[in-house]
Amino acid sequence: MSRFLFFLLLAVIAWIWFKKSSRSDTPQRPPARTPPDVPVERIVQCAHCGLRLPEGEALVSGKDHFCCAEHRNAQNVGR
Repeated sequence: MSRFLFFLLLAVIAWIWFKKSSRSDTPQRPPARTPPDVPVERIVQCAHCGLRLPEGEALVSGKDHFCCAEHRNAQNVGR
């Protein structure tokens, strides 16, 4: 009976060792995701207060950029 338990234990150890070695050879990690390509937006400065904001959010008047309509109107009145 002791021989049977010895060989059974030996078989279990061999099975565990085989499973461990087969896992380390082929990593099971999912491939890393790459972030989608997002276009970079230019940052402009408000001609009135100096606030920096993305060009898409700025109001344009001639060559100047403004952060809000009040600043655009205040700049145009001063001219």
